[in-house]
This record gives sequence, C-alpha cells and structure tokens, in this order.
Amino acid sequence: MNAPRHLGNRVRVLSQAIRQAIDRKLTDLDLTGQQSFILRYLSERKDEVVYSKDIEKRFNLTHPTVSGLLQRLTCEPDPDDRRYKRVLLTEKAEDCQKQIWEHIQSIEARMTAGMQESEVDTLVRLLDTAAQNLDVSMNFDCMKEEKRP
Repeated sequence: MNAPRHLGNRVRVLSQAIRQAIDRKLTDLDLTGQQSFILRYLSERKDEVVYSKDIEKRFNLTHPTVSGLLQRLTCEPDPDDRRYKRVLLTEKAEDCQKQIWEHIQSIEARMTAGMQESEVDTLVRLLDTAAQNLDVSMNFDCMKEEKRP
C-alpha cells in the first residue's frame, strides 16, 4: 500500500509560509492584511470613483470597520453629492501597494525556483482543480497577472 501523501498538511505548511512572508512585509510597512487587500482593490480601480460604501460591500465590512481601515487614505467629498466621500490613494499608500506587489512576485519566484514554466502552469492547474473538487470558489481577480511599475 502506498504511504499517505498528506497533501492537506503540505498545502497548509506552504500557505503558512507564504502568509508569514507577506505579514513580515506588511509589518515593515505598518499595514494590516485587510488594509493591504483594500489598497489592492483601490489600486485596481484608480480610474474609477470609489466610496467607502463600495469597500463595505466588496469586503463585507461594517462602516466603522471601513472607517478605521481607511484612516491612511485620503477621502474627499464627492463634488456631485457631498454626503458621500470618495476614497483616493495617497502617494504613500500607492508606494506601499507597489512594494507589496513586488514582494508577492518575489515570494512566488522563490516558491517556483527550479520549475519549468510548463511545471508552474501544471501546478496552477492542479491547485485550481483540487480547489474545485472541494467546492472552493477560486476568485483570483485581484491576483491577475499584470505588469506593475
């Protein structure tokens, strides 16, 4: 009989290692994980008008929680309706987002070192299939590959 592969444990250990590496970078930038997700969301919508209500809906957060998370971002009254505040990235927030993105790319490069491009493609396909087999929704819109400055 074949020895157990303990796939779940391998995935858990890898996930923890990735999270720890990202958390160290966020600590260096004095950000929380949730703030980094919001920065990414705003960065992807630079050319759109974003309100705190949009962030509340997207991340399923309460108004007080979003207000606290947005303290480092600039909010300005909407010129068409002053009851609403538009959320804008500060220069510091944009720089943080750039650093986080570069760090994620560095982690992924280290993680796939020694793999051929076809092997990385196979790994991605197999991980997606495993998640689908467990009925896990794999929504990676925020992680789409893109060219960053």
